[in-house]
Amino acid sequence: MRLSLPFAYSWRNMLVRKLSTAVTLLAVAAAALVFIVMSATAAGIRNVAANTGAPENVIVMSKGATSIAASLLDRATLYSLREVPSIARNSTGERLMSVELLIQQAIPRQGVARGDSRFVTVRGVTPSAFVVHPGIRVTAGRLPREPGELIAGRLVPATLGHVGPGDELVYGGRRHRIVGIFTAGGQVFEGELWADLDDLRDESGRQGASAAVLRAADAAHVPQLVADLEGSRSVRVEAKPEPAYYANIRAASAAFIYLANVIAVIMGAGAVVAGMNIMYAAMSRRVREMGTLRALGFGRYMVGGLVLLESVLVAALGGLFGAGLGLAFDGYALNLLGLSFQLDVSPATLAEAGVLAIMIGLAGGWLPARAAARLDIVQALRHT
Repeated sequence: MRLSLPFAYSWRNMLVRKLSTAVTLLAVAAAALVFIVMSATAAGIRNVAANTGAPENVIVMSKGATSIAASLLDRATLYSLREVPSIARNSTGERLMSVELLIQQAIPRQGVARGDSRFVTVRGVTPSAFVVHPGIRVTAGRLPREPGELIAGRLVPATLGHVGPGDELVYGGRRHRIVGIFTAGGQVFEGELWADLDDLRDESGRQGASAAVLRAADAAHVPQLVADLEGSRSVRVEAKPEPAYYANIRAASAAFIYLANVIAVIMGAGAVVAGMNIMYAAMSRRVREMGTLRALGFGRYMVGGLVLLESVLVAALGGLFGAGLGLAFDGYALNLLGLSFQLDVSPATLAEAGVLAIMIGLAGGWLPARAAARLDIVQALRHT
């Protein structure tokens, strides 16, 4: 009975104080949920950046550009790039070079209230893109052939409301029809819409391209290709091996981990203060009750432990609730930093959120528990 009493006593008091318990529980749940979502975002960025980039490819951007989104190559530069000798050729002798234009478009979601839009990357490509980027597979429909036709990555339906071949999207004052769905082995392209390059140029009014992806004969020839590009007198460009380019983006996920920790600490501190105030208020109403426990033979540490256990139980329930909400975001498609990816809620992240909740409970209950342990028996029994 002595072993079961602490849990039964703490649980009963939690149920008696429904409102205060709910406030503390929700505060802890919010801190856990924010930590889980931010950590899942960082994991999603890491995963897609790690999967994207063939070791034989080199990304070419305009001089000084640090990302494809900030790059613009003119037609003269694109023409000169085709003359770089170390680019691999296909069976017909054509150089393996994918010229690509990226546009961010706010596209209304299908089947929801008007005004609900999502930003999606529209990438203008040529047929070479399906050769230069390995792992691209059309799983439904076909490739675009006519103006206004699009092929969508597998994550686009989740972002825009379960669209598929035959459905229409309206953006840029024009209707576009999806004619196919493709997968890309977890690469960034799975969250994009691909259109014909010339069609996207005409529609956007932007000539040239955002970047060109060149393919070397093999990974061993990539350093030579980069050196040829950066040492060329006919073009002034930034050239990076494709895996290195996405590795830099992958490093940006560290900022989300840091931000997740900072926000969780701030929200956790709020939950600690709320829990501490509630436990002090609850203890002030139960001074005589605790004096009775001491008179029945329960020691100081046992009485203090009851208060601390109650705080930890509330926090643990909040952590479980926050983890349950966080699981709902697992696999959620997101477009951020020019990347399209899925949130990845791992068991390790859930465990870390649980530890965070327990720590909040311990911190919020420590001082009230200490005060309860120091109660004088006689004074407590006289308390009204």
